[in-house]
Amino acid sequence: MKVALLEQTDVYVVATWRRIMLLVWHGQASVAGIERSRALFQPWAERLPGGAAFLIVLPPQHTGPPDEESRAAMQRAASAPGSSLKGMATLIEAEGFIAASVRAIMMRLQAHGTQGPVPNIFRTPAEAAAWAAAVLQDPEVTPEELAEAIRVAREG
Repeated sequence: MKVALLEQTDVYVVATWRRIMLLVWHGQASVAGIERSRALFQPWAERLPGGAAFLIVLPPQHTGPPDEESRAAMQRAASAPGSSLKGMATLIEAEGFIAASVRAIMMRLQAHGTQGPVPNIFRTPAEAAAWAAAVLQDPEVTPEELAEAIRVAREG
């Protein structure tokens, strides 16, 4: 498995695997992580035949709604996706009321003003893998491989 770490901080990791860019949060979303991943995505995706997908991964614990500045940064990112973006999704593995609220906020943020592909919110890596395999037409994106790519990115 080849996971390339493009940027790593104590708050987030930006990594690529196959034709998927992963923004893996270690804690609460931040404007810096959102803007850096957006800046890294376009030049990377433009080099790939057939474009790429973008997957945001929120940690299973300590998932809360994004603050106002982060919401504005997410809105900017969603409203200018670029032609190389084949799909955008968020994986929120947490459970409970707060996680459900965050899923609702993320769906609203990604859907509002998006000019590109329809956003998706998932609860498991298996759901996200099925989506990515379909949107990228890549049958080698499997639940096990995506879960492993996320684990590698998370551990840095």
